[in-house]
Amino acid sequence: MRVLKFGGSSLANYECLSKVASLVKSQLKSEMLLVLSAPGGMTDSLVELAELAQDSQPFETQWTALVERSDNLKQEVEQAGFEILNWPDFSQLQQKLSGVALLGLCPDAVKAFVISFGERISVALMQALLVEFKPTYLDATQCISSQGGYLDAVASVSASKEGFKLQMSQAPSKVYIMPGFTASNDKGELTTLGRNGSDYSAAIAAASVEADVCQIWTDVDGVYSADPRFITKAVKIDNLSYKEAMELSYFGAKVLHPKTILPCAKASVPCEIKNTHNPDAPGSLISDVAGDDKTVKALSSLEDLAMLTVSGPGMKGKVGMASRVFDALAKDDVSIVLITQSSCEFSISFCVHEEDLQLALNALEQALELESKAALIEPIQVRKDLAIVTLVGDNMKAHKGLAAKFFGSLSQAQVNIVAIAQDSTESAISAVIDGELCNDAVKVCHENFFTHIPSIDVFLLGCGLVGAELVKQLEKQQAWLEKRNIKLNLYGVANSRKLLLDKEGVSFTNWQGQLADSEQSFDIATLEKFVKQNHLINPVIVDCSSSSVLADQYLSYFEAGFHVVAANKKANTSSQAYYHELTASSLKNNRKFLYETNVGAGLPVLDNLQLLFGAGDELISFSGILSGSLSYMFGLLEDGLTLSQATQKAKDSGFTEPDPRDDLSGTDVARKLLIVARESGLELELSDIEVESVVPEGFCEECSVEEFMTELPKLDGQFNDKVKAAASEGKVLRYVGTIKDGHCKVGIEAVTKEHALNDIRDGENALAILSQYYQPKPFVIRGYGAGAEVTAAGVFADILKTLSR
Repeated sequence: MRVLKFGGSSLANYECLSKVASLVKSQLKSEMLLVLSAPGGMTDSLVELAELAQDSQPFETQWTALVERSDNLKQEVEQAGFEILNWPDFSQLQQKLSGVALLGLCPDAVKAFVISFGERISVALMQALLVEFKPTYLDATQCISSQGGYLDAVASVSASKEGFKLQMSQAPSKVYIMPGFTASNDKGELTTLGRNGSDYSAAIAAASVEADVCQIWTDVDGVYSADPRFITKAVKIDNLSYKEAMELSYFGAKVLHPKTILPCAKASVPCEIKNTHNPDAPGSLISDVAGDDKTVKALSSLEDLAMLTVSGPGMKGKVGMASRVFDALAKDDVSIVLITQSSCEFSISFCVHEEDLQLALNALEQALELESKAALIEPIQVRKDLAIVTLVGDNMKAHKGLAAKFFGSLSQAQVNIVAIAQDSTESAISAVIDGELCNDAVKVCHENFFTHIPSIDVFLLGCGLVGAELVKQLEKQQAWLEKRNIKLNLYGVANSRKLLLDKEGVSFTNWQGQLADSEQSFDIATLEKFVKQNHLINPVIVDCSSSSVLADQYLSYFEAGFHVVAANKKANTSSQAYYHELTASSLKNNRKFLYETNVGAGLPVLDNLQLLFGAGDELISFSGILSGSLSYMFGLLEDGLTLSQATQKAKDSGFTEPDPRDDLSGTDVARKLLIVARESGLELELSDIEVESVVPEGFCEECSVEEFMTELPKLDGQFNDKVKAAASEGKVLRYVGTIKDGHCKVGIEAVTKEHALNDIRDGENALAILSQYYQPKPFVIRGYGAGAEVTAAGVFADILKTLSR
């Protein structure tokens, strides 16, 4: 004997019904019991009708829609040449609804009849389609015995065995058909087994008839590692133990009804989840054996929960207080989802479904009224809009560090944990969290435990040379990223005027045109809303601008949950107080602040400094050529070009800023030197740095760029004298930043051939670090530090560092 249950999505229309009939015929090798749900969506329609009638609201439109849909199904089956017998009497249903409307009251017994009417329609249709096998109709109210209320009854296998035996012996057949969802109480009255209870009906039937297998046919290929509607990378699980399946169904796995597994487990009947629309696909088998050694099998979530906390001095050491709390809830049929208690016994917390919250509060207040008046119990604390995320796997107990990884994943998703619970067998660990962040939490946990494909969600601010080059590199490196299981999406691009956002990812090829057409402007609130709506879990703001306005907003970026990657030096060279605030905010919000390109463009300057000083090293002195443009220009001076010629050539070659005075003033080098000084532990402001400009202070200060370039030759003679004087001593001129004895200076230096910076030219950067660990010879970092390509590469490297791994 095999028991096959077909859900509403498998019976939604004539095409689906025919597919089920064909499937049954192809697999009919031995006795088969079919358990059928109502056609998809029909139970919801019946519930709506009952509620409208109870509220004395008009329901003619809904009634007409139900009848028309049912008649259409009936007509399609009859037009295919099948005769329908035992069609349910709709007049009975109409009379019940009319009575409810008249009284303005819908007793549970009546409601049970109304909401279970759809299953009778499915049975009548399937009997007709399988007429050649003369299927036997099994009345569920004669087969399944239940206890409890009318709407969420609990079935008894031992009491149901005789019912099945008697009913099946009266009309033996190779095919039996039974409506799911329904049972009867000890008075013989119709009861229902809770919403989506047809799975439970099938499990009770399978256990009662000692079936070889209980198959649950639905619209997915099996049980997945997470809900595939939200986690596109969810993978199917081939084998689960009964324990794993029960934990998953209890904590929200939609493909399994919470009550389904226990009857099968007790009777050792394997349960298989199959897809009606893809019958040849291997499903998920639930049995005594898990079937593999996977540490974590699946991840489930349960939303719309509330947590109640009962606390007070009357709780501590008081025998029976917990019993009184839970007895009060049990009397009002309040289901408790999760329980946790403080180690000092001062409080006990538990989660309930939000729909039961008021019922639970009323029950507790009544039960603990005397203790409350005596101040032994504090007012009951309530937290709403919560969710539970649960890891499930029988093999978890054999592996260390899973809980740490789980909680680390929640932290990565910026989720605060409200409560924690773990069962004694260590096959499940649950965390209660803010319901709004449930999808984010599940997404990160699934990435870390299953797909191992972390994501980086980039928002680019600044579309100049470096920003545009970065977009090219992001596109170019997609194949490289894919090989390393990294998903990097560009979700937003902004310039000083406009913002472009795309939840599917900004086009790498057409982003400039789309940005020009955008009517949106940048603000952090817009980005934060976009991240929440699209459940992005690793958002990164990349600032490739030179804007002080953007740099001043970094604190709000961290607070909004963004990592910050900055090519912009303005934040790190603002006040010392702001510099410390940035570091503190980054740590507080568990976000990364990365700015490697602030000093050496693509050179690993700051990484090395941070490693050295983090290992306890101390700076003795520092000297470096920190400007690729000035490195290029001073190399040309060495070759015999004049200052004006060198400047013009550097400008034409794209080495300088659009206004060369930005380079010649030395301010940019001073900013870089300040960052190095602060990284080494010095407390300095930008104004503390001694700056020697390449051109005299005030020279052509109010001129346009063209006028400045025209006037610059007036300084050639004076500057040529400096070059010659250095050469007469066997030296060359370099623009150098130095740190010594806490003093910082940038300016022109004449260096000998033995000096570490002597041959640094043509756009190269070089830094010589003399420290306690590196002396008497300095630690030297050298390489090209100018140009959009190397700077963008440095920014790209920083973006990758935002990955938690």
